[in-house]
Amino acid sequence: MPTRDDALRLAAAGWPVIPLRGKIPTTPHGVKDATTAPEQIARWWPGRAQHNIGARVPRSLVVLDIDPQNGGSLAALTEAAGGHLPRTLTVHSGRGTGGRHLYFRNPSGPLSSSRLPAGIDVKTETGYLVMPPSLHPATGEPYRWESAPPVHLPTALRELLRPAVARPAPARALRASGSARLSERAAHLARFVQDAPEGTRNGRLYWAACQAIRDGHEAMTLDLLEGAAIVAGLSETEARRTIASARRTMGQGS
Repeated sequence: MPTRDDALRLAAAGWPVIPLRGKIPTTPHGVKDATTAPEQIARWWPGRAQHNIGARVPRSLVVLDIDPQNGGSLAALTEAAGGHLPRTLTVHSGRGTGGRHLYFRNPSGPLSSSRLPAGIDVKTETGYLVMPPSLHPATGEPYRWESAPPVHLPTALRELLRPAVARPAPARALRASGSARLSERAAHLARFVQDAPEGTRNGRLYWAACQAIRDGHEAMTLDLLEGAAIVAGLSETEARRTIASARRTMGQGS
């Protein structure tokens, strides 16, 4: 189990750290509390206290997080990179199923995981990751380094990480049929989807579409939600797939 010395070594190397219980921060403000200050780290790890270690992603780096539990794989990422993925600083998950965190140099500018293969996420300085020698809560096995200098992202991946150009909602979704006006409830659902932070967009769209179908909205509301999701950053394909899933759930078929 990681000790205070492990946390101090990471901090000395420039990684702002936080104590974790499993994968969950034990501090009040999570990643916002991450620090390299030895005094604070000593307070988090008093005596022989043992916690897993989380570290905020350094500003100079960006991480591609491969999660096989959600369908991610190194093979899929390699294919997305154009068939070759350069060796870079990597942390292997203690789960033992191929999950790993690949650290690359941050290309700067806005980044989004919406166009990456399924099960692969992007993490920047706003997030944290579990660090070696932490133990995976499901297996008790340690996370481990694969040491290498962080390299630049392959061009193909760098382009995939750029957010898709936002498009306005389809005009048909903004028009009312006949003399009827778009309901305030439909507008509220659309705002809820359009304002979705990254990582919540599919979930918000699915929930909103289910609500619209349950409440008997006209088909134009689903068009509006599709447009709102595209503005939020989903691709047209993702938005339509999520709405189709909601329709199946609510008994409308696809």
